[in-house]
Amino acid sequence: MKKQLIHSLIAMSAVLAMSGTLAPAWAQGAPWPSRPIRIITPTPVGVGSDIFARAYADRLGRALQTPVVVENRPGALASIGTDAVAKAAPDGYTILFSTSNPFTMTPFLLSKMPYDAKHDLVPVTQALKGGSFIVANSAVPVKNIPELVALAKREPGKISFASYGSGTTSHLGFELFQEAAGIELLHVPYKQSAAPDLLGGQVQLGFEPPVSALANIKSGRLKALAYTGSKRSPAAPDVPTLSETYPGVEVFTWLGFWVPAKTPPAIVERLHKEIVAITHSPEMVRLINEAGLDPIGSTPAEAAAAVEREAQAMGRLIKAKNIRID
Repeated sequence: MKKQLIHSLIAMSAVLAMSGTLAPAWAQGAPWPSRPIRIITPTPVGVGSDIFARAYADRLGRALQTPVVVENRPGALASIGTDAVAKAAPDGYTILFSTSNPFTMTPFLLSKMPYDAKHDLVPVTQALKGGSFIVANSAVPVKNIPELVALAKREPGKISFASYGSGTTSHLGFELFQEAAGIELLHVPYKQSAAPDLLGGQVQLGFEPPVSALANIKSGRLKALAYTGSKRSPAAPDVPTLSETYPGVEVFTWLGFWVPAKTPPAIVERLHKEIVAITHSPEMVRLINEAGLDPIGSTPAEAAAAVEREAQAMGRLIKAKNIRID
């Protein structure tokens, strides 16, 4: 059965919320935007989506001729920052920029959610996406996925893999791989990057995005066994995709934009238009590609459908593996 692990936006039912009437201030002719806009990202400063959040904020501010500032609200599997946007006024002045995790993974990992993942926010667009590399310490005696699978079957439960914590993309990506390959690996969760231990050989396998993997792959300090995106990475075209061995098994993360439900459709449409134009501008395409990622620029309906597919796949996997965070 085809399995996909993709990563950010909201269920199709959320799109229906966009068909409501305009908010009173907009209907009365109040200009938008007339004051600064906040982009909230549920990651720390300088990490993950924060880097692209600031790139988009600068360009969106110029396009809308108003200041656009980035506010970091990390923690609780991205639910803190997402909840801040969910509870903000639906007036276009508070925007979420995140992976799809708060909508497709977090609801299945936490017993109590501060927001309704299906109804409290609506999508604007998927902005960019990319897979990760399954990497091995240079001392691991394998060169590719088939050799890793053979080794793991000879030594079940002894080959260790590092993740950025239980329930993260790196953890669930390896769970999906193990399920497809019929192998058992040893999970070693980390609160921060496992790169030092991976390079030192304390843990044998890792699941790393291009931004943190490519330098070590090119230097030979890590071996790239597979890329988990839907096609080979332009940054490492000699590395096969995981789906070349296990068709349909793809693990990629995407970043997108959301606004609170009941945000006026005209505002959502304007944000969509400007963000998609920024995404496909030569300057941003170059920035995205340099990070080993690909631009998207989807419609709200396409983003909603993607999240619905993800949520079903991730919910099934998380329940099957009985993974809980609290």
